[in-house]
Amino acid sequence: MNKSIVKIAAGTMIASAILAGNTELPYNVLKEPIAHAATTNVQGVPKPPIEVISLENGSFEQPTVTYGTWETFNQSEIPGWQTTASDGLIEIQNHNEEREAADGEQYAELNAYEPSALYQDIQTTPGAKVRWQVAHRGRHTTDTATVKFGAPGDLKLIDTMTTSVDAWKTYSGTYTIPAGQTTTRFQFEAVGGDPTNGNLLDDIVFSTQSFITVAGQVDQTSVKKDKTATYAFDAKNEGGMASQNTTLTIPIPQEVTLDSPTAVVDGVSVTGSYDSSTRILSIPLGSIEKDATKHVTFDVKGAVVADNVTTQATVTHQDKGFTDEQYTNYSNDVTLSVIANNAPTIEASDQTLKKGATFNPLTGVSAADKEDGNLTTSVKITENDVDTTKEGVYHVTYSVTDSDGNVVTKRVAVTVISNDAPTIVAEDHTLKKGGTFDPLADISATDKEDGNLTKNIQITANDVDTSKEGTYHVTYTVTDSDNNKTTKTITVTVTSNDAPTITATDHTLKKGDTFNPLADVSATDKEDGDLTKAIKITANDVDTSKEGEYHVTYSVTDSDNHQTTKTVTVTVTSNDVPTITAKDHTLKKGDTFNALTDVSATDKEDGDITKNIQITANDVDTSKEGEYHVTYTVTDSDNNKTTKTITVTVTSNDAPTITATDHTLKKGGAFDATVDVSATDKEDGDITKAIQITANDVDTSKEGEYHVTYTVTDSDNNKTTKTITVTVTSNDAPTITATDHTLKKGGTFDPLVEVSATDKEDGDLTKNIQITANDVDTSKEGTYHVTYAVTDSDGNTTAKIIAVTVTSNDVPEIFANDRTFKKGATFDPMAEVTGLDKEDGDISKAIKVIANDVDPNKEGTYSVTYEVTDSDNNTTTKKISVIVTSNDVPVITAEDHTIKRGNYFEPLEEVKATDREDGEITDAIKITANDVDINKEGVYHVTYSVTDSDANTVFKTITVTVTSNEVPHITAEDKTVKKGKPFDPMKEVSAMDQEDGDLTKAIKIKESDVDTSKEGVYHITYEVTDSDSNSTTKTITVTVTSNAKPEIDATDHTIQKGGAFDPMADVSATDLEDGDVTKSIKIVKNTVDTTKEGIYEVTYEVTDSDGNTSNKTVQVTITSNEKPVIEANDQVLTTDDTFNPLAIVTSNDKEDGDLTAQVKVIQNDVDTSKPGLYHVTYRVTDSDGNQTEKTICVTVLPVAAPPLQPTTPATPPVVEVSSIIMPSQPQQGPVMAELPSTGDQTNKGAVALGSSLLALAYLLFRRKK
Repeated sequence: MNKSIVKIAAGTMIASAILAGNTELPYNVLKEPIAHAATTNVQGVPKPPIEVISLENGSFEQPTVTYGTWETFNQSEIPGWQTTASDGLIEIQNHNEEREAADGEQYAELNAYEPSALYQDIQTTPGAKVRWQVAHRGRHTTDTATVKFGAPGDLKLIDTMTTSVDAWKTYSGTYTIPAGQTTTRFQFEAVGGDPTNGNLLDDIVFSTQSFITVAGQVDQTSVKKDKTATYAFDAKNEGGMASQNTTLTIPIPQEVTLDSPTAVVDGVSVTGSYDSSTRILSIPLGSIEKDATKHVTFDVKGAVVADNVTTQATVTHQDKGFTDEQYTNYSNDVTLSVIANNAPTIEASDQTLKKGATFNPLTGVSAADKEDGNLTTSVKITENDVDTTKEGVYHVTYSVTDSDGNVVTKRVAVTVISNDAPTIVAEDHTLKKGGTFDPLADISATDKEDGNLTKNIQITANDVDTSKEGTYHVTYTVTDSDNNKTTKTITVTVTSNDAPTITATDHTLKKGDTFNPLADVSATDKEDGDLTKAIKITANDVDTSKEGEYHVTYSVTDSDNHQTTKTVTVTVTSNDVPTITAKDHTLKKGDTFNALTDVSATDKEDGDITKNIQITANDVDTSKEGEYHVTYTVTDSDNNKTTKTITVTVTSNDAPTITATDHTLKKGGAFDATVDVSATDKEDGDITKAIQITANDVDTSKEGEYHVTYTVTDSDNNKTTKTITVTVTSNDAPTITATDHTLKKGGTFDPLVEVSATDKEDGDLTKNIQITANDVDTSKEGTYHVTYAVTDSDGNTTAKIIAVTVTSNDVPEIFANDRTFKKGATFDPMAEVTGLDKEDGDISKAIKVIANDVDPNKEGTYSVTYEVTDSDNNTTTKKISVIVTSNDVPVITAEDHTIKRGNYFEPLEEVKATDREDGEITDAIKITANDVDINKEGVYHVTYSVTDSDANTVFKTITVTVTSNEVPHITAEDKTVKKGKPFDPMKEVSAMDQEDGDLTKAIKIKESDVDTSKEGVYHITYEVTDSDSNSTTKTITVTVTSNAKPEIDATDHTIQKGGAFDPMADVSATDLEDGDVTKSIKIVKNTVDTTKEGIYEVTYEVTDSDGNTSNKTVQVTITSNEKPVIEANDQVLTTDDTFNPLAIVTSNDKEDGDLTAQVKVIQNDVDTSKPGLYHVTYRVTDSDGNQTEKTICVTVLPVAAPPLQPTTPATPPVVEVSSIIMPSQPQQGPVMAELPSTGDQTNKGAVALGSSLLALAYLLFRRKK
């Protein structure tokens, strides 16, 4: 037999076996992953069963290649991999041709430049089972490659991969390392496809099984009942490959509760599953990479007081990509104790106080806690409505919280009873001087307890004197039977009896002024106060239209019938103001200005009063342009003053301005000195044509700086001169700066690094450099050239060639393998470490250890980093892992027991021992002490010992409690009921006893304060007793919530006639219990008719889940939708008038109000420069889109001619509007002709005739001129 191929069924282990004769190694190939149910449970041990085997860089993620490209590397640059290619190159691609990787970002191509093989030589342990996997894909067509394993030089064909370009395909299987094979080559060889491209490889695995270890702990040794403790488990993959379907299961002890199956895995919440019947929590961990750890935490609460509650986690998993086997391993024991957590108590009693007494709510109140002791100082008052000033029953609620967060409240009643003082009824008095006063008249006193105490009133003070005006006081005192004394003081005012007074003064008025005889007139009385409104005018002869002296007589009477009169004199004087004549002025800057020239003043009475004119303000400055003012004032002989202000404008007389800029020219360029040169003057405007060139030395044939001088003069002979600079520059070619380079083979070469270009005119031209030739190949030694070229803005081109020399450069290699040894062993980091270099040979002695954190006395994974440098200064580093394994003592798993008196007890039942190195050593357990007596109640102990193969011995003692009988258990949950709803306190309440079974019928209500007619929080305490007289109580909270009616939110509406109306728009309903109940709203009444104006009603109704019904009615007002109205009248203008068509129009709308601002002129042919008949049409639109238009007529008449002789005014010939007479209309003197209304057909003839007469009048007017 040349070769024996044995396919072992999935789910079995491959045993190491060598067949006799010329037989070769057995192996198993599974070409596709097969989804088998987990049938084999292999119990894990504290360490991997064999030395870990794993290849390096299986997904070709190192070195890194730029996204979307490919790159070739020397095999020495790629961790782990070697090639049979003649050039030693391996090609790695990163999403090249937009192709995704099977794993990570990168993948390799076998057919890079020639068909070849990729391989790794791996140190292996004979007999070890190894998982292998590879993702294969064709590049441009279907490609074929083989998978071969074996000792170097003796490879066996394992599988042939043939895959299309469509997608990655995974090939996998299991391989057992043959006897004697300590180095295994894992190789892929191209046998099909294009010789220079094809056969893509990724996600390669060649590893021993995954192996998950679990270490557990809890964040505290003990937790109080109802408090939280946190379990933590670290699941670490110490095997050779990643795991999959990893699940952590933890039995939750009876003494704790799990509130949620959610755990935190590496800081992220993960939802697990919890089986309440088995109390098993399962947490999915998915895949764990090789050497990775997942940290898992979850919370529990203490439930039952107990010591040393122990649990142990189990982890199950499979190898990633394989489902034929499932592995199981266990954690260490994790122990937690649950201790008691009693609530505190408050001592406080009801109180009764007298009204007005002092009340300290904390007096006599105390609090205590079983764990914390005295908590009186921690008592807080959460409610206190006590008001000792008012009778009534009040309440104080106390609260206290212990160190465990247990909160207890207590409410006491405080009754305030009456202790009122008596009341005196007495009011202030006002008397007239000389009147009679009895201080006890109308005075009384009463007391809540004693009744009428008027007879007991005493006058303790009285200073009233009715013979004198003034304010006096009387003080009364009365005392009730409780000695409560009340005092009251009243005020007695004695007033005078005088006559009233009128205040009024004489007046001087100007003729024609308005006169109000009651202005500034008032009356007062000592007793009655202000009597102004009672004043009467008994005489008044004032006439303000005539100068003269007049009189007004006033009269007023007070409440005592005392009358007063007063007469004032009113003088009416003449009043005409003077007039100032002065006009505005405009001056040139620098002109002379006399403010009184052509200024005069006249007065109707005084005549010419020009000499009296005074200048009261004058800011005129003729040296500066601007607008100034002069204010004149004149006063006539009647002291009538007139003021007038004129404007004086000073205009400029500035010199002209020349606009011309400096120029820069190239040598030999053309230059026109007049181009882009201009001149302006503030008064003369553009005077460019007047510019003269007075100097020009420009020579464009020579480099240099030259000048041109321009001159211009304005109409005021203001002259301006300007000189510009003209620079003539050179026109040289640019310069390239670049030097020769020497590179190591494989080095990076950027041809533009340190290459620059400059030009005398253009400056830096580096960005314009172009490479016109470049044959550099850094993968081969040799001398190459790069040619650069650059062109400046004048078209001058410069070229430069540099030499690039590529020299040899192979890096050295370090050979060092990962190490594993036991804690405490000696470790030499240089043992079995060698170094080789292509040029220098063996350079092992040059190897240096540059990092080493190995501690042989502690378990852990450490690293050592080596470095070596060859004679070319090429440096290589290599990092290995050093694993220090444990030499731990064994662990005994044994739990405390509680048994009934007389029950059987086997001390070794469920007792186990495990050792990290030896595995399970339960059979080696010995009992070194046992005092258990199952016939007597009590607490006993059993001590176990076990010794591992390293002679490590451990002991563990458990407690065995022999009890008489367990107490029953009541199951009852807090409840919430609605106010007024039926409530059965026994519903869903049950009791169980370990011996008696169901005791629900024996439950009694020990205490209950539930009142379903009132909202509040109440309590019920249940009690049950079993047949052994063991009693249990449990208190639940009953919350009575409100049962309020729902509320409808709907508002009144106003809409316009014909508008749309949705009765449900913006209507909603909410209920305190049900939330949003809008969908339940019904319309029970709707009278709305949008076609008619009026006020209508809509009634809504909604019912909540409790049957509570609410109604709400809203009003809907339908308003009219009338068109807006435009108000505008026909107009008559003259040719010197201005016309604003919007100044004479207004608009109103019944709904929108004033719409004047929205009026638009849509037609207007008015021309006030010509006599004629014109029209203006207006349009306005209201908010409802209703539109109104109106057209008016505008008549423009000629202006009358000015007077011919100013000194002899004469009546100028004018055309009166009255001369335009409609037929059969009688002439009534100068009147304005009535124009026809817009749309009036009957007046069209009259309008035409009127237009003709207007034109005739205009011609006559011109002829008269």
